[in-house]
Amino acid sequence: MNTRDTKSIALDVFQEIRSAFPSLHADLQHNHPHVDLNMDIPRQPGLGFSVNLNLQGDELHLAAGDALWVEWFPCTDPKISRDYVDVVKGLISGEFRIIEYQRAGRTVKAALQRPRGDGWAVVARWSKLHLPLPWRTTQRVLQNRTTVSGSH
Repeated sequence: MNTRDTKSIALDVFQEIRSAFPSLHADLQHNHPHVDLNMDIPRQPGLGFSVNLNLQGDELHLAAGDALWVEWFPCTDPKISRDYVDVVKGLISGEFRIIEYQRAGRTVKAALQRPRGDGWAVVARWSKLHLPLPWRTTQRVLQNRTTVSGSH
């Protein structure tokens, strides 16, 4: 197990992601009132939706689009931190996508997906407590299709 403190691990992770996309504005906040470390990457030229990365205890969080909120932990495990970096880079680069499922105009669940063969594999899921009534569900795909300069 890695003995480095969680904040320095998350700082390295966030800096690696920020360095991979130098044309994007990313606001790194060391003294956020609600989380241990926070980085906002707002919707901007080169990114079609906002992304929030944060550290809460030993959990690396990713929030994107209207509803997706997922976490990886413990960040002290190098494999977990590496997976997080790869997923965030994949999402920002447009390689990965989010499917949002909406009922009556409200997002009730979301799936973060990576390409696999001719289809997609789910990396992570988010859902809000909702009644599984047979209401019509619509889907919205969030995939960054704008050009992002940087190394991936």
